[in-house]
Amino acid sequence: MVPVTISGVFKRTDSDAAAAEYPHIITLAETGGDRRTSVFIRHAEATALALSLSGSESPRPPTYQFTAALLAAAGGQLREIRISHLTEGIFYAQAVLSTGAVIDARPSDALNLAAISDTPVYAAAELLDRATPSPSPHSPRKRSGITVVRYDPALQPGQE
Repeated sequence: MVPVTISGVFKRTDSDAAAAEYPHIITLAETGGDRRTSVFIRHAEATALALSLSGSESPRPPTYQFTAALLAAAGGQLREIRISHLTEGIFYAQAVLSTGAVIDARPSDALNLAAISDTPVYAAAELLDRATPSPSPHSPRKRSGITVVRYDPALQPGQE
């Protein structure tokens, strides 16, 4: 496993069926390296992650903040997140607790919890070996037939 950071949340601008179901991309970058990989996610999870990464506050705890608070209140602590493998186009993740318990998770959920709790994230080396270049933060980029722009949930539709 290789340490990675969440380097961005991007919105797909292409209009195929896959973009309709998974309109956003999380880019993970190797810590101290050049390799990257991208995970396709749905709108709700992308919005939650983008808001967490930007430091936005909410008057009431959104789902992931509630989940992190519930885990802490139960005496648990998230030790690390692992993006473990890719099978038939689907990424798999694990949340590892301080007790050693390993819990199966969707990468979008696990990465949201990691962002909130400042938990280290690791990815299997073979996922980074199939790396994709990161899009520019300011202009649309075409990558593997997919056009993406940095996602900002504060922008209204049409301002992106």
